[in-house]
Amino acid sequence: IIPVYEARDSLDRCVKSWLAQTEGDLELLLVDDGSTDGSRELCEKWAKKDARVRVLHQKNAGVSAARNAGIDAARGEHMFFTDSDDYVAPDYLEKMGQCMKASGAELVLCGFHHLYEGADIQKLPKRPGVFSMKEGEEDFLCLYEQSFLNMPWNKLYIRELAGRFDPSISLGEDLLFNLDYLERCRNVAVLAEPLCYYIQE
Repeated sequence: IIPVYEARDSLDRCVKSWLAQTEGDLELLLVDDGSTDGSRELCEKWAKKDARVRVLHQKNAGVSAARNAGIDAARGEHMFFTDSDDYVAPDYLEKMGQCMKASGAELVLCGFHHLYEGADIQKLPKRPGVFSMKEGEEDFLCLYEQSFLNMPWNKLYIRELAGRFDPSISLGEDLLFNLDYLERCRNVAVLAEPLCYYIQE
């Protein structure tokens, strides 16, 4: 699920990274949140080029509403979120999917590349492995202190367990979504590999 708003300059890079995945069984949902810079047309171009791409259009309502629209429209059993100015490694889907299958965890999260002012800062979780939500308090706190629980874009979710983002708030809504999701998890798998590229401009 990729929310798209005024993303003309970065959308192609993001979409290409998903369509180049080593595991090609995916549905890419581009949720156009009322863009006026040509992003809407770019979304349609990608949908015509690749049958795995679907486009949703809505009046501008913010990133939370766009993600919620994607969740409601998604057909897959599992779910990822990527922001339109970011992108992912070619084996992101494959490695995250294999980890979820092997571990039986309801949530998988990984490290990422933080690209900022020309620097590539790799952020990796300190405690890789699988931990229980009932017994893994230290693991949970370690992830929280490292800020790995805040964002949705480095995680693989099970769609039927997902709640919704609160569109009435614009700060901390990602963390609230994840904490709500974690309440329905028994186990969490942590991959100490940087498989996402987070762009901070």
